[in-house]
Amino acid sequence: MAWSGSPWSWSGPGRREDLIPLHSERECAETRHEREPEGGESGLKGSGSGEARSFPVVGVHPVATDRSMSVVQLAAEVEARGLGSISLPEHTHIPVDSRALVEGWSVEEHYQRTLDPYIAGAFVAATTSLEIGTAVSLVAQHDAIALAKAIATLDHLSGGRVVLGVGFGYNQQEMQDHGVPVKQRFQVVEETVALMRALWTEEVASYEGRYRRLSPSLSWPKPARPGGPPVLLGGRPTERNLARIVGWADGWIPAGIGVTASVAAAVKELGVRWNDAGRAGAPEICCFLARGSRDELAREIERAAEIGVRRLSVRLEELPRDLVLPVLDDMAAALPT
Repeated sequence: MAWSGSPWSWSGPGRREDLIPLHSERECAETRHEREPEGGESGLKGSGSGEARSFPVVGVHPVATDRSMSVVQLAAEVEARGLGSISLPEHTHIPVDSRALVEGWSVEEHYQRTLDPYIAGAFVAATTSLEIGTAVSLVAQHDAIALAKAIATLDHLSGGRVVLGVGFGYNQQEMQDHGVPVKQRFQVVEETVALMRALWTEEVASYEGRYRRLSPSLSWPKPARPGGPPVLLGGRPTERNLARIVGWADGWIPAGIGVTASVAAAVKELGVRWNDAGRAGAPEICCFLARGSRDELAREIERAAEIGVRRLSVRLEELPRDLVLPVLDDMAAALPT
C-alpha cells in the first residue's frame, strides 16, 4: 500500500527526496538490510514485557490485471490458507508521456492493466469472507459523491469488511486527465475523504470545501461499519504526513517494505501525536512485506505484533498461479499458532 495506487507517491510537492517509489524493487532489497542485529537494541517493545499482544491480519497485495492469476481464484486460495485480506492498487490509465517521471525510475508496465479495485473487491467480497481494501485508491481522481456511494454499498454488502487506503498520487499526467490540480491534490484528497464521511455518517449530509461541495443531501445505504471504513493514508513519515494522519485519517500505510526500525520509530512518534491530539484508540497501521521464506515472514509478523501493526500485506506483483501458490503456502506456515 500510498501514496498512489502503485507503490509510488509524493509526500510533498516537487521535493526531489519525495519523488521516489514507495516500495520499488531496489527499496525492497535495501530495507531488508535495515534490521537490527540479533539480540541488539531494536527500539521495539520486547515480547517479554508480559503484555498481551495481538497479531496482525496477514494478507496479500497483488497487482491484479487481465494477465495475472484471477483475483477471484486468488482470493479463494488466500482464504483457504487462513489468511485474512486482499488489497488492490489503483490506476485508471497510464498516459504514454508519463512512463518515466523520475530519473532512474519508470512506471512498471503492469500498472497499465490494473483492474478497478472496487469492482474487483466486490467480486472478492461476494465469494469470500476476506477483508477487502485499496492500497491505495487515488480518490482525488474520482467524483467524490459517486465514490462515497460505491464504497458505502461495498461496505454494506460485505458486512463492514472494507479498508480504504488512500494516496495523493505521483503521475501528473494521469491527474490532469481527471481534472485534478496537481499542486493542490493533497487538499483535494482531504476534502474528498471529508465529503465521503459526511455522506456515510449524516442523515442530511452537506460539505463545503474549496474543491469539493455537497448541498444538503440524503444518501443510503450507510456503511455497515459505524463511521464508515477506516481510512489509511499512504506515504512517508514526513511532518506534513504525520499531521495529516492525526488530523483526518484513521491510520497509516508506511512507504517502503518491511517492519523496519525506522517504521517502528515512526509508529511510536505517530502514537504520541495521536494521543496528544486526543484521538481515541490507536492509529491503524498496515505494512507491506516482500515475498520471503516462512521464517522471514514469521519474524516480520512478530515484529509487527511488537509495535502494534494491525495489518501486513505481502506483495505478489503480477505473478501467475504457479508462482503465487507457493508464496501463499509460506505465508500460511508463518502464521502464529
